[in-house]
Amino acid sequence: MDYSELFSKRTGLIILHPLLITFVLLTSYPIIYDIPTPFWYIILASFILATIFLLLRNRFIEKTVLYMIFLTDIPIIGFMIHYSGSLESMFPLLYVLLIILSALYLSKKGAYVISLCIVIFFAFLLFIEARDSNYSTQMVMYRFYIFGLLFLFTGILSGALSARYQKGTEEVERLRITTEEIIKNLPSGIITVSDKGIIIYTNIPEGPIRHRVHLYIIKLLKDPNAQISIKLEIAKRYYVLSCARIYDSKVGLGILQDYTEIRKLEEQSRISKQTKLLAELGGSLAHEIRNPLASIRGLLELIREARKNSSTLHFINMALKESTRLNEIVTDFLNFAQFVPVKKNRLSISEIINEALIDIIHRVDSKNIKIVRQDSVFYVLGDLNKLKSCFANILNNACEASQKGQVIKIVSYSNNNEGFVEIRDYGKGILSREIKKIYDPFFTTKKGGTGLGLAIARNILESHGGRIEVKSKIGKGTTFKIVLPLA
Repeated sequence: MDYSELFSKRTGLIILHPLLITFVLLTSYPIIYDIPTPFWYIILASFILATIFLLLRNRFIEKTVLYMIFLTDIPIIGFMIHYSGSLESMFPLLYVLLIILSALYLSKKGAYVISLCIVIFFAFLLFIEARDSNYSTQMVMYRFYIFGLLFLFTGILSGALSARYQKGTEEVERLRITTEEIIKNLPSGIITVSDKGIIIYTNIPEGPIRHRVHLYIIKLLKDPNAQISIKLEIAKRYYVLSCARIYDSKVGLGILQDYTEIRKLEEQSRISKQTKLLAELGGSLAHEIRNPLASIRGLLELIREARKNSSTLHFINMALKESTRLNEIVTDFLNFAQFVPVKKNRLSISEIINEALIDIIHRVDSKNIKIVRQDSVFYVLGDLNKLKSCFANILNNACEASQKGQVIKIVSYSNNNEGFVEIRDYGKGILSREIKKIYDPFFTTKKGGTGLGLAIARNILESHGGRIEVKSKIGKGTTFKIVLPLA
């Protein structure tokens, strides 16, 4: 326990009072003289009162108990004056100590009240003592005037000093708390190091970061040519350390800033710009490829119709087939490069699913696949053509994964904020090592596939503020969960 806190509490003051009175009374007479019997009674009374105050300290508020202690001290000192020489006693000076203590514990108001009570009681005490003495009235009045002024001035001065002290203490405490809170909650790390290498203050937690910063600031203080700003990479995080020499270069100040997230944002921005540029370039390139491709396909069809030579017909059909496949690749690439919604409208989820099913109905019919739907009514805000393309790509994958005669289940539902569509097939499933790659452009496990279908679907959903999730078990099928914000 911090003993300096003991005297700021009423319990400490209660315990201190009888001990102080005992010390004063027992040391006020030389050892060759006997201690007067009344002094022992005063000491006993002070301990009894202290015991009573200890019992009552939790029954009353702190200020009330303090007033009770100081007010009972006034008559106790009065008895000490009476039994130690009456008008010639020096114990009235104890009232000065009492006023100062009251100023410390009860502030300015307490000092004024106690000093006024002391003056009134002292006047009454002098009046009683003067009746049984040979002192003249002038002598008694003079003594009262001197001590009364002393008590009043002590009360006024100690009260004023107490008020200033309290105000200063509160200001220092407020400043300390404010400063500590500011430093503690700063997003930057702060460290100050003396020229002897001792850390004066830091809010950087113990670890390799603090160790590196500490060593560099020591180097800064010793080397006048050291850089005042450096970059640090520790445990895959990036920091900037800015330093300064203060107090005539006797102390080094370091401010550590974590710019890992800023670096990530910069990297994402750079990638985003490159992606946008690539998409624009790819879109233009795809258009340029598509025009001559259409011409080549048209010419091949004319040649096929004009010449029925069996030796060349096979190669013409192969060329037509490859040009058709190349056209599909270019179409998918264009969809991937241009996934931003053109026009958003309030759309029913059932309408989107219906449009997507129309696009893939030929695949459903060719495999005799049964579509089972459990529709819930909710609306989303989006581009019908883009969302239709997204759903069609996922449904097309479900058809290709399904065997003839199997079922594809489409379930839609919603909560307060989002709508959900689950598309489930009962095909062979996706290997766990391939699930992380299925959204990568040009990744495919199908013969002749472009590998852009799911990449297009995810980009379209993300541009609508949605997302896509997948669960798959080998031999039991795959479920794609589409999530879109409600309109």
